[in-house]
Amino acid sequence: MTTRQSYGSTGTLWVGRLLGLGLILLAAVIAAVTVPELRGELAGEGTDGTLTVSSCEVHTKPHYGTRRRTTELKFGCTGTWKAHSGGAAYEDVTVETSSRLESDTKIDVVQADDTFELPEDRAPGKDIAILAFCLSLLTFGAFCLLTGFGTRNGPGLAASWQRLPGGNATGYALGGVFAVGTVTALACALTV
Repeated sequence: MTTRQSYGSTGTLWVGRLLGLGLILLAAVIAAVTVPELRGELAGEGTDGTLTVSSCEVHTKPHYGTRRRTTELKFGCTGTWKAHSGGAAYEDVTVETSSRLESDTKIDVVQADDTFELPEDRAPGKDIAILAFCLSLLTFGAFCLLTGFGTRNGPGLAASWQRLPGGNATGYALGGVFAVGTVTALACALTV
């Protein structure tokens, strides 16, 4: 005689559903912060200007790989920024560069909202990768919310798949969107 485990009576389904709701909310918040930045980068928004460098400080940025740790040298150059169109000027603006610049060197810098960036640092690929990751997070959260999947003593993947409303069609739709989001996020992250 086999017994079927009832996940609903132990409350683990509700924990999985709360996890799903949390993942959906997290994806929504990250996307809400990322979308305006991406929109500005794609539209080319920002004020072009020139930074007159007064000083540069060196700092290191560690990168952790699968086999070893590497360190990248970065420079934070500070100076006075003036808009090309005239008017706006800011003191003590710091921009991250890949090399040390001499005092009084002039470089092109874009002001977008309250940040200053080099024009080449405004690549939208990073933001697209973040949004694609949010799409994957959203679909996984929806799967957890619908089925209660994701808790330690809760239903496994196969049992959760059977619990999906709409059956296999819903599962394949969620799985497809999750796969597209994951592949897009990886592709954009690797090309940045």
